[in-house]
This record gives sequence, structure tokens and C-alpha cells, in this order.
Amino acid sequence: MTTNPRPGAGIDRRALLGLALSGGVLAGCSGGDAEPSATSTSPAPTTSATPSPTATGTPDADTDPSFVPNGLSSTQRTVYRYGEHYRQVSDLWLPTGDRRAVFLVVVHGGGWEAGYDRRDINDFVGDMVGRGYPVLNVDYRGFGDGGGWPSTFTDTATAVDLAAVAGSQFSLPMDRVCIVGHSAGGHLAMWAAARRGLPQGAPGADPRVTPAIAASLSGVLHPSVAYGEDANVAGLFGGSPTDFPDRFAIGDPSRRAPYRMPLWAGAGTSDEVVPYSQTQFFCDTVRAAGDTVEEQLVPGANHVAGKEPGGPIVPLFRTWLEGRLG
Repeated sequence: MTTNPRPGAGIDRRALLGLALSGGVLAGCSGGDAEPSATSTSPAPTTSATPSPTATGTPDADTDPSFVPNGLSSTQRTVYRYGEHYRQVSDLWLPTGDRRAVFLVVVHGGGWEAGYDRRDINDFVGDMVGRGYPVLNVDYRGFGDGGGWPSTFTDTATAVDLAAVAGSQFSLPMDRVCIVGHSAGGHLAMWAAARRGLPQGAPGADPRVTPAIAASLSGVLHPSVAYGEDANVAGLFGGSPTDFPDRFAIGDPSRRAPYRMPLWAGAGTSDEVVPYSQTQFFCDTVRAAGDTVEEQLVPGANHVAGKEPGGPIVPLFRTWLEGRLG
């Protein structure tokens, strides 16, 4: 149900998307079958072998304090590694006090680029953990550093599936998983939520984890729109929808409906990076497929507001999450 008026209803959505997505504007937004290993960062107990060294010139997430969200301690983190790259990990953050009976899986944004990692969503993660939610902050390789098609998708799928390992280790409620992401992470979160519908052999097919609900914060929810040439979308998929129609059929969240779970999608009407018509299009599409989605279009909110705990969008998501799972 739409709970906010839909501004710009008379504006052509493809024109809006083409204007906002052309020229690489997304640049401004900030696996295998083997069982991945898990390690707890010092001084928490170690749960597996010593982590693989990071590549030369990359940050050391085990010692760099910027990987610890404000208000949290490294003792609250367990690191699950699924590859050699420093971004091929999922960080599990556990509350120090009582835990809510919900397991939150979070996907960061940054235009799917190599220059952004899971730290981009740290404020959101710290806030949710502080509210009692166990949070798995997943990471993936961006294009330009081993990512792109299909690696960003397979990395995301593997990182999300690590929730099954974490859930087993810490007795987390796997029937009450919510996956949520911001910007490019909103795209990947919704895509990951729909993985059970992927054809056999497609990147990300046969998920180990299917969430109970899924949400997007200012997400890129319809990348195969006729947007012209966008460097970030092309970087992710390797080209345009005309060049690679099969890739966009797999990787566009708007083309993966029905989801068969409750959905939430929020965006600001002053988003200067991802137009809110992406959210409108997605919501219209999944409703037509029979899904239930709560759509929140926030007047005057910009792109960064989509991930700010004290901004106008995140509290709406929290209200929905509490109403659905507690």
C-alpha cells in the first residue's frame, strides 16, 4: 500500500530515469561450493584458521578501525570469509544485550564500484545493532577489481548465504531474515531476495538463504530501463540491455517478480543520484505480479538520506520491519 503521495505521477518515468542515470551519475553513491571459514577479530575468540592476508595496498579490515561502526566494538564481530579478496567477507555484528528475534542482512551501495565497500553502510549497521538486531553486513567485489558480471552477483549470493552459517553458529532465527540495502545495495538486496526464482545454472541460483521479507533504501530497482549509456550499470553488467539482454533478465530486480514475500521500498523525491521513479516502477511491477509492497516516497529527501539512521527514510523502514517481524 502506498502511504505517501506519489509526486510526479504525470512525469514520464523513462525520461526521468534517462536524465538521472546518464553520464555515470551513480558513481556518486556512496563463490564456491566449499564451506567458507569464520574468524572472530581480536580480542574475540577465533572460530577458524588464521585469515588469508589481504592483497598489497588494500585495507586490513582486521586492524583498520574504520571497519568498526560507531558505537560497536570489534569484539562484537565475527568475520566469515569466502575468498581471498578483502571484500569477499560477511561481517556478523551481534548486540551486547538482548537480541531481537530478527536477523538482518545488509548490502552496501556505492554504484557497484571497486572504490566502495561495506563501510559505506556502517552508520546504518551500528544503529540497527544498537537497537538489538543481529546484523550480517555483506561485501562483494565491485567492477574494476574482480567484480562485474557475474562476479558481483555470485559474490553477493555467497555472502548472503553465509547467514546460514552464522545462524547455525549463533542460533539466529533463519525463518525471520530481512535483507535490506541502500542504492546499488538496494538493487543487490532485492535481487538476492528473488534468487529462488532464478533458472538453474544462473548466477546466484539455488540459494541457501531465502529471506522472510526484503527492503530497498533508494535502490536501483530497474537498471534495464532505456537509460542511454550509463557507466556504472554498464560496468556491472558489461554493457547495455541491448548488448546483454539475458544478463539484465537475470539481474534486474523488476524482472524477477513475483517475490512471494512482503516487500518495502523507500526513496526521496529529491534524490539526485537514483531517481525515485526507479522505486515507483518496481512497486508497480511487483504489485502487478501479485506481491505486497509498501512504497514510501519521501518529499524533499535526497540520496544519502536513504541510509542515514536519523534521516527521514530509515525510520519508516524500521517501523515497517518492527510491524512485520518485531
